[in-house]
Amino acid sequence: MWPEFPPLKFSNRIREFNCYSDRQRSAVVYNWLKNGMSTRQMDREIINIDPDSSKGYQSHGIYRYLGLTKKHQGFFRGWEDTKVVSYFHQLCSNPDYCIIFYYYLDHLDKQIISDNDIAMIKEIKIYQPENDLKAQTWIRNSWIGKTKEPINNRLLELPDIENGKEGKVLISKNHYAWYSNVEIKESIKDLYDFACQVCGEKILKTGWNVHMSRVDSWRYLSADVHHILPLSQGGPDRKDNMLCLCPTCHRKFHSGEFCLKEKNSKIILVNEMLGKKQELISKHHLVLY
Repeated sequence: MWPEFPPLKFSNRIREFNCYSDRQRSAVVYNWLKNGMSTRQMDREIINIDPDSSKGYQSHGIYRYLGLTKKHQGFFRGWEDTKVVSYFHQLCSNPDYCIIFYYYLDHLDKQIISDNDIAMIKEIKIYQPENDLKAQTWIRNSWIGKTKEPINNRLLELPDIENGKEGKVLISKNHYAWYSNVEIKESIKDLYDFACQVCGEKILKTGWNVHMSRVDSWRYLSADVHHILPLSQGGPDRKDNMLCLCPTCHRKFHSGEFCLKEKNSKIILVNEMLGKKQELISKHHLVLY
């Protein structure tokens, strides 16, 4: 019988989380959960700053952003790492636990994990891609956060950035956060609540239920982002070059069955095989063709 993992309690303060590398974040998560290391010790040994000047706030900010609290300190003390991997397997239907697992796993020496465990880990990673999950966590906890303005307006406000660079946005007074184009893609999925702009289909993941709030449901939905003009042909990695699609409709764009054309100043979806035309079911953002 597994002990119950303490509830997560999120902080939407992202300042410390954004200041450090994934390697440092992974070390903080691992040492907080496995070794129960103090925040001052982690600031000194992982963050490489004077703990007397920081009072442990840097490490504290990292694990609190992910929802970890004092109750999680040393939770896995004395456990074999393979046992921890198995424990997380039964938690990872919830993306909030899955992202903590990724950081824990990143810190491990992969040589100590058996082939069976690696197969199990791959299964989890297929269920919830790591970069998408991190981007979704950033949008929910930082960009949306506790904003009082309409969610769609907030999502559309996230500025596009140049390919290969990072963006910087003001979250609150004197509080900036950095993001990449992965967050831009996730914002398009969120804008449409993961419903395909062609057929309206939503892909539901285990854990979804009809009573969830809009923002909470995003963690249990899946969709693709399609670049109208492919990146390989010089298409921009911007919102106006993106559509939210289900995997089936996405494939039909790439096979040439679907394309977009202009008709009477409107953007029309054309089925080249059947000769059918329709407007996109939902269009909240400006779309190029």
